[in-house]
Amino acid sequence: MQTLTLIISLVLLPLLLVRLLRWLAWVQQKEYRPDRLWQFVLSEEGVQELLRLLPRKTDFTRTGLKRPAMTARAAMTGFLSLILIGYTLTAAYSFSWWWLSVLAYLFLPIFPAATAVLTELGKSILSTGLLFAAQRKVAATKPTIIGVTGSYGKTTTRHLVAHVLSQQFTVYTPPRSHNTPISIAWNLLRNYRQQEFLVLEYAAYKKGEIKRLARWFKPLVSIVTGVTEQHLALFGSIEKIIEAKGELVKATKLEGQVFYNGSDERVIQICRQDTSKKAVPYAGLSSVVKIDKAKLNDKGRLQFAWQGKTIVTHLSVLYSTKAMQAAIAVGQYFKVPDKKIAAGLSSFLPTDNYIQVYPHKNQGYLIINDGKTSNPQGFLGALELLGHFKKQGKNTVLLTSGIIDLGDQSDEIHLKLAKAAAEVADLVLYAGVDGRHIFKEIFGNNLTGNLETIKTVMEKLNEKDVILLEGNVPKWLNQELQRNYD
Repeated sequence: MQTLTLIISLVLLPLLLVRLLRWLAWVQQKEYRPDRLWQFVLSEEGVQELLRLLPRKTDFTRTGLKRPAMTARAAMTGFLSLILIGYTLTAAYSFSWWWLSVLAYLFLPIFPAATAVLTELGKSILSTGLLFAAQRKVAATKPTIIGVTGSYGKTTTRHLVAHVLSQQFTVYTPPRSHNTPISIAWNLLRNYRQQEFLVLEYAAYKKGEIKRLARWFKPLVSIVTGVTEQHLALFGSIEKIIEAKGELVKATKLEGQVFYNGSDERVIQICRQDTSKKAVPYAGLSSVVKIDKAKLNDKGRLQFAWQGKTIVTHLSVLYSTKAMQAAIAVGQYFKVPDKKIAAGLSSFLPTDNYIQVYPHKNQGYLIINDGKTSNPQGFLGALELLGHFKKQGKNTVLLTSGIIDLGDQSDEIHLKLAKAAAEVADLVLYAGVDGRHIFKEIFGNNLTGNLETIKTVMEKLNEKDVILLEGNVPKWLNQELQRNYD
């Protein structure tokens, strides 16, 4: 029996390692959070991954193997998972339980999930220590803290506000999309240098997370950008998202001010949660900032008129006008001269985390890269940009994996997105699972979900085509569409 158990274990070992790498990647993608992992397992894509027992040929190639990015936490999770698997296989051999080796393979996702919970506990302890140290460091110089929250537009608004204020003051904001307590704290400890202003992003997957962060860094001014159906599977409802975002309004100092997107009724509901705070709309009918003639120019760049002057920006979506208005409102609140505000809006350069428009390095087709994240509002904004190029005579292709974590509203939201896509996209390449059947109903034969077919289609694209990359897609596809900076 021991010989049989050994043979089975050895046969399963390479398959087990491939399956482990895939699940380590999923655990990392869900930020090691048990709640996000559970929602993934319940989703259509998660069920398919659980039932994906046999590896494919592509799993044994460098580009086809799904694996986690190499980080300290990924290495720790993988190491602990291997220890647990090793103990299980050793027990199977010692007791001649050949079936235990098979069970270890079938239920392998339990190992990285369990170790993720262990590392999450360690992260929580570390986070508290780092937040304490960061708060002490910041309190020593007492900068003006500005907080930004919302379901979409947070990062753009935060960086734009920081850039406009930097025309007059010293300002620090964490790079990229740092918005979790541990990433914010670690970044402040390493990089904060007693600047006069500190602009932070307050994100959440559930109620209480913004409140916790705001206890450490209480803002004088808050900005609420917008609310959409993001992470509904975790929050449970739009109403709970509104309550969660309202925690920043409640945390804002009484002598301060809340700037909000008045064109979003849900944002107005957020501000109503605490009427003791002065709330000022930076967008909408009652906006304190008036801009006109917003459009995308021939190069796909956002431009608009403010105070009689045309401002041409480096951003590429119309909905970024809201972020522009927020930056203007905050700049004027802190008495930055209008001339400097205009200069800041024009000179702001988006990083790779923003939607990018550039030609493919070899084939010359145009790429609209919105692949860092995806939410319904951002998806619609990117489709609007795709429509801009369609009007110029381009053949339009949408490459997407859909949107995850939408819970019971997944079909409804994907139907809305599919109908909007039908107005501007000639062809859809669907690399995900969630929402695919909805898009298939709308696009029919003009949609393919076969990765080999997707690859063939992309190889035939040329200068007459434009492709929108929306959301997370397989690594090899993302690498194919990366910008060439050489």
